[in-house]
Amino acid sequence: MDVFEKFGESVYMAGMQVKNKAKEVADIASLKTQVSTCDEVIRKNYIAIGKAYYEKYKDSDDAEFAKQCTAIRNAESGKERLLKEIEDRKNGLDPEAETDADPEDE
Repeated sequence: MDVFEKFGESVYMAGMQVKNKAKEVADIASLKTQVSTCDEVIRKNYIAIGKAYYEKYKDSDDAEFAKQCTAIRNAESGKERLLKEIEDRKNGLDPEAETDADPEDE
């Protein structure tokens, strides 16, 4: 019976080690999730600060980030143009079709 007791004790200890390792892995995963949450809060706030700066200085040529503000303005303008083109295509308008067609050419 001594062999069975030692075997049972070994199985119990192995189970405890597996349980402890699983808890450790779960705790580390939880901490990594919390780190990711902190990173997301930081990222969102950096973006909010950047947007606030842009709104305040977007029309200033001597702002510290004038080059980036100009790039944002250009991208916004391009985006508006592209969205209009998408809308025109949805409405069946071909933006590449000639609008001043000469009736004599037909």
